[in-house]
Amino acid sequence: MDREAVIWTSIGDAPVKMGRLNVTDEECRFNFNPAYLETSLPGMGVLHSPGIVGRNPLVWKRTEYFPVFPELKSLIPPGNEQNFQRKLILAYLAKIDVTPAIGFETDWEILMVAGHGGIGHNDVFKDDDSARKWYDDNEPVAFYTMDESFGFSLKEFLTWMDNDADMIINAIGPTPSVGGAVPKLLLSIPGGGWDGRIALPTKKSTNDRTDIILKFEQSNQYPGIIDLEALALDIHKEAGFDVPRYWKTSINGINALAIERFDRNEFNKPVFMETVLSVMACGDKSITNNYSSSYDRIADAIDKISAPFVHDPVKAKEYIFKRLILSFLTGNGDLHLENLSIIEQEGERFFSPVYDPTPMRAYKIHDMLSPMPFGNYGEFATNDEMVGFDEAISRLLKKYNISKPKGRAIIEELLDITKDYLQRVNALPNVPDDSKKTLATAVLSVRKKLEYFLVAPSS
Repeated sequence: MDREAVIWTSIGDAPVKMGRLNVTDEECRFNFNPAYLETSLPGMGVLHSPGIVGRNPLVWKRTEYFPVFPELKSLIPPGNEQNFQRKLILAYLAKIDVTPAIGFETDWEILMVAGHGGIGHNDVFKDDDSARKWYDDNEPVAFYTMDESFGFSLKEFLTWMDNDADMIINAIGPTPSVGGAVPKLLLSIPGGGWDGRIALPTKKSTNDRTDIILKFEQSNQYPGIIDLEALALDIHKEAGFDVPRYWKTSINGINALAIERFDRNEFNKPVFMETVLSVMACGDKSITNNYSSSYDRIADAIDKISAPFVHDPVKAKEYIFKRLILSFLTGNGDLHLENLSIIEQEGERFFSPVYDPTPMRAYKIHDMLSPMPFGNYGEFATNDEMVGFDEAISRLLKKYNISKPKGRAIIEELLDITKDYLQRVNALPNVPDDSKKTLATAVLSVRKKLEYFLVAPSS
């Protein structure tokens, strides 16, 4: 069955229709609204912009991983049974007597409900009337205090035992959400910061509210993850990265982290944002998931995509190299394509503030050095010998056009910034001892490798 929808955005002075989306069994088609082409606003993404597409229909051959355009894929929570966002939206659909068939039909219905007001600047609606109604209903609602009734229902939900989401829905409405395994909600809080009160995300310019992502800890699967993510955010800030404000809290015994959204400006208006996964997938059909690339190929994309991907390629490649080294030193192990994004502010595109830097190597099921290859590390070279860590780092520096002395200086700086990292991890009260030991083993091993790289003879 063919499906139709519209894409709007409120990235400009007022909400405006970007264009029409048509989806068949084989492809997605998008046409910019002629009036939108007269504006100077961006399109869905870097490669799907008015300047590139113009009046031509934009066609995307559907795949299993990208059944819609890559820029829209992130608006649909992953289709696994334990995804909190998906369960919440499906509960809402059931409440309004919408029971789609399993598969893309379900994804499509979810997109119609949760495809607007989410992360980024693209808003998807079933039709223009729905869009206008949603944007017109923009008066901020009263704040709701997260009291015991909310906490009890949520606590049941987090253990995947509560099939009734009415308590949450009645409290905050069918709020748009974001992907990921860790329970998250998009909300707003008072402009002064977290005080336990929440409301739906903002829809119009305001300076007295702050839009946030609220993450909840699944203590049965990832105990201590909130403390670990907060510490990782602190470490990245100390290393000079732009990091959003955050507030640690506990809601009736459930640890949570409220993080300010950087896809909104100081007046809570959307800014252009796109994940590296989306940018690269739009231009390379071999990109089929979060991990199906390498850090080397990110450098290629920065150099070759002239839309532009970013406006300062030199700074961007240094950013990626520094992020990767710090991910090694903090035991992140999950710096994949969807955990890197670009944003545009005042006409300049650059990498976004840090998000999701959690030291996942503290949990044995995620204990891996890197989710993607770098510098051919561990692969066989032409002489039938495997590429070692030192050679891989050297290759990556060359790919990023970073001199070896500068690369060593970056590594030395990050080693110094993280010198007391494990002591700070050990001081976290909610992280189990086993997780602390697992993380320490991983971090100490990579520190030795990087320390040796600093003194190894140049090749």
